[in-house]
Amino acid sequence: MKLDARLKQLELTLSSRNMLLDHSYDPDDLIKHLGLDPVAVRESARNTGRSIFEVICEMIGIEPREFLRILREKANLVR
Repeated sequence: MKLDARLKQLELTLSSRNMLLDHSYDPDDLIKHLGLDPVAVRESARNTGRSIFEVICEMIGIEPREFLRILREKANLVR
């Protein structure tokens, strides 16, 4: 699943729990927040045939499962 789609799915899940999100999130802003160039991430994903998520994990040097665990942990703090 692409990062954009996963973030949108997480937004919908949170909003369905009557959570009010202050604003919607731009995936490019999130990629920039990780210290990465969104264009480079997308090009790398396209050239290698992998998802943006996999490319981000590789670029920041973290295992995908660990990255998901951290994302879930941060999302739970928002609730």
